[in-house]
Order: sequence, then C-alpha cells, then structure tokens
Amino acid sequence: MKYLSIILLLAVIACSPVRNRYMTRSHSGNSYDTSNVGNYNRNQQNESASAGFINENDTVFIKLPPIYINESSENKERSLSVELDSAIYLFNNGKYEDACERFGILQETLKEKDSLYHEAVFYSAECLIVHNEYKLANRLLNDIMNNELSANLKQRVLLRQGHILCALGDESTAQWYFDKLKSDFPNSIYLKLADCNTLK
Repeated sequence: MKYLSIILLLAVIACSPVRNRYMTRSHSGNSYDTSNVGNYNRNQQNESASAGFINENDTVFIKLPPIYINESSENKERSLSVELDSAIYLFNNGKYEDACERFGILQETLKEKDSLYHEAVFYSAECLIVHNEYKLANRLLNDIMNNELSANLKQRVLLRQGHILCALGDESTAQWYFDKLKSDFPNSIYLKLADCNTLK
C-alpha cells in the first residue's frame, strides 16, 4: 500500500502544469526578446536615415554634400591665357565675330595691369580695323601705348598705329611711329612692314 501511494504521488507530479507554465513564460520571454531586437533594428535604421542614408526597396542611397574648390589665381591666369590663345587662333583663321566677342569679354574680365589685358586690347583694336573703325582702333592703342608693354607687343602697337594713320591719310604722323619702331627696336622683325607702301 505504501508503494502504491508513492506511485500515485509521482504520477500526480508528472501531470502537474508547472512545466507547461514554465515553458509558456520562457516562450513569452523569447517573444519579448524578439520584439526588442525588432525595435533595435528600427532604431538603427532611423539613426542611419538621419546620417544621410535612404532605404528604398532594400537599396541604400547615400547623400553627399557638394564640394566647392576655389580656383587659385595661378590656375585662373592660365585658363585666361588659354582663352586668349583660342581667340587669337579664331581671329587668324578669319572667325572674326567669335574671336572679337572673346577679346571683348577678356578685356572686361582682366585687370588693366595684367599683360594679358593689353594683348586683349590690342586684338580688340585689330577687330575694329577689320571693320574699318580706324579712329576707334587708334584710340584704343593710344590708351595702352604708355603702359609697361612687352617688347613684342610694343613693336606691334607702334607698327599698327603707323598703319592706321596711313589708312587715314596722315602719312607724316605715321612715319613718326615707323621711325620710333626702328629706333627703339632696330632688330625688329616688323621693320619691313613699317611703311605706308606696304598697305598699297
């Protein structure tokens, strides 16, 4: 009888719902943990979005701010020199309208003390000569003549002023410019052109 009581007691313990309740709490705990993981992932996504990440159809896009680079004065001067050379090339190939527009822009862009400015003015005068605007061309050349010009540019200015005055019928004043060219630059390559007869 004693053994029968023990067997019945063990059977009751085995059928007790304690284990089920324990497993239910464990399962509930796992569910709570999974929910926390989901919240953590969502928080991470929100933090990523605030840092510049955008999730769209499982594709990540990153927004980058624009980068501004200040052009150095040396680079700017080099680019303007290239622009001047390009305009001169167009002018020498008869593309006067395009070339003269570029000379005008360079003349307005460059500083008066810049050597490129004086070149731009000289070619602006050349553009006026092409359109038979001799007096305006002569005025432009007079404006830069007394500045510190390069030797090559100074020779061209003297020669061109002489040519302009030849075209205007003032050969005596033109000769003064030709003589100055010869005296200041005795080895100039332009001497053979320093005569009104070269225009006839």
